[in-house]
Amino acid sequence: MSLAASLLFGSQYVVIKDGLGGASPFLFGALTMGIGGTFALLLAFRRGGLDLNIFRRWEVWAGTASATCLIAFQYVGLTLAPASVGGLIVGGNVIFVAPLSALIFREVIGRRRAIGVMVGLFGLFTLTTQWDLSTLNSSEFFGYILLLGASLSIAASYPITKLAVRHMDNYEWVMSFHLLSAVALAALMLLTGGPGETSSMSLPSIIYVGLLCTSVPTILWAIGLGSLSLTTSATVLLSESAFAVLLGAVVRNEPLGPLTLLGAGLMFVAIFMVVRTGAKERRVEK
Repeated sequence: MSLAASLLFGSQYVVIKDGLGGASPFLFGALTMGIGGTFALLLAFRRGGLDLNIFRRWEVWAGTASATCLIAFQYVGLTLAPASVGGLIVGGNVIFVAPLSALIFREVIGRRRAIGVMVGLFGLFTLTTQWDLSTLNSSEFFGYILLLGASLSIAASYPITKLAVRHMDNYEWVMSFHLLSAVALAALMLLTGGPGETSSMSLPSIIYVGLLCTSVPTILWAIGLGSLSLTTSATVLLSESAFAVLLGAVVRNEPLGPLTLLGAGLMFVAIFMVVRTGAKERRVEK
């Protein structure tokens, strides 16, 4: 489930970058989240109806805040940064998941995991700066910062999701924060200058991202998360980054220079260290 979700998530970066045109990223996000939320709502009704009491749960509102930040940071960030590097940054959220899982669910980090987190942060620095501090003032680097914010938002969503599905089914959970974040993103669009050049926005891209890169993979991921630890699930989603890099290079001809490859390699090594250590620790506990 988590692997299928990661492949769908990974395809979104190129589609979003090509489909936005001159339209507001917040409008694009509101439409895609609205489509995804409506699809999840239909699934919830098909499975026996909708319990409106879920909107009294703090997890729904925390998930909405996390999803709104994720979409806002990611979509705006992708207007400034390459899709391939964007996928790597967002997909590297496991760097932040490991400390959060230790704090909330008492999953052991250990020395090797801590080293892995440090290696991953060094990889992020390499990816975003290319070891040239003059890039810190560029619009592209600002895009990377926004994408890093999206990565942090995803990391925050892991524990929220794991807690939320204890009180509601996966369809209700996904429907709730998708529809509410669509409203929040529409409000952001109105507050930041309106819809922009909607004529240049791609309708097929909206439908594709709305159906296959929002609710569907999130439902698959939430189902998979029920039988996996936070860190393991995040690691499976690492294939999202690999797929995003592949599509960025093949579809958009985005260059992958030596430092970009080095940064990507460091992030893959970091996540491997985090997961391998976690797997060993679980075998010892058993």
